[in-house]
Amino acid sequence: MNSHLPSNGVAAAATQPLIQRPYPLPPLPTDRYYVESVSPASIGDGSLEFIEDSDGFDTFTYRLKQVIYHGKTAFQNVLIADTYNYGRALMLDGAIQSSEDDEAVYHELLVQPAMLRHPEPRDVLIIGGGEGATLREVLVHCSVKSATMVDLDREVVELCREHLTGWHMGAFDDPRVRMVYDDGRKFVAEADSRYDVVIIDVVDMLDNGPAQALYTRQFYELLHRRLRPGGIVVVQALEFSFLDDKAHAALARTLRTVFPEVHSYRVHVPSFLSCWGFLIASDWFSPLHWTADEIDRAIEAKIGAQWPDHLTGEFLRGCFSLCKETRFLLSLPGPILEDDVPFIPPPDIEDIEPAAMEFPLRPDA
Repeated sequence: MNSHLPSNGVAAAATQPLIQRPYPLPPLPTDRYYVESVSPASIGDGSLEFIEDSDGFDTFTYRLKQVIYHGKTAFQNVLIADTYNYGRALMLDGAIQSSEDDEAVYHELLVQPAMLRHPEPRDVLIIGGGEGATLREVLVHCSVKSATMVDLDREVVELCREHLTGWHMGAFDDPRVRMVYDDGRKFVAEADSRYDVVIIDVVDMLDNGPAQALYTRQFYELLHRRLRPGGIVVVQALEFSFLDDKAHAALARTLRTVFPEVHSYRVHVPSFLSCWGFLIASDWFSPLHWTADEIDRAIEAKIGAQWPDHLTGEFLRGCFSLCKETRFLLSLPGPILEDDVPFIPPPDIEDIEPAAMEFPLRPDA
């Protein structure tokens, strides 16, 4: 295995020699090997850059090895490029959507909690998910008999089929798959099928644009009618931390107008430069009663412990654990998302420190 590697088991990047270290490297399992990272100094000036400008105040720069594709579809600007820090990446309309080196943590957390918790997910609906990785994670479940994927932008899906093979791994060609190129809201309104699990994996901006129709109370009411008894909905739910909670909280409140059980969880996605939120909604499921051992047993029974790169029972339980400030912010009343009503975020909240507070605090004083 890996017979192309040097005798010391470390592969050098093409732009620099192997580094001599004054310590031995620990042995690795047979399915892993070391690769030297590229030194920034070896790149020099003038390399390609992609500037993420989705935040109104801050911009973030990704240095690129090469551009694989750059163009515009009928709906959005598309860039597929190889980055130094995150491998190949997909960018849409100036915002990074997915990267090779950490897409697994995002897609496992998006898909697997709902798929593992449902007793037998047979028919699954995916809205969005153009890279095909969401589809990949669904199809690893042998219980799945049909997976319907609805994406508005056929051109993006075709580009992903060609250039992001590591994401979809051939999932588009699985005979269980039905591809629909249409508006997701329209499909849900007009379809008469019923589903065990629905996964919403569309663009992540509440900017009062067309995609916002997939985040409103009226849409979730339509979606609820497409669920079989015991069905579960999971939504990619935007950047989510105690410093960026307003859009996620609005989504959670909106889902609670339709579903009695709505729960937030999150994971750090390095290429997103933030923690990313998810919401799982149903008429019955609370993760508070789902133990780490039960999750591990479900992983082993349904997809095998070797399949996930990241997911374990303990890790998933931790993703549902939110800090004190985040729980407070999520507990507040506020706007819900309605059709044809712009989302105007609430103002920021600042603490007022007690006048007599001293450091260090003495609880018994």
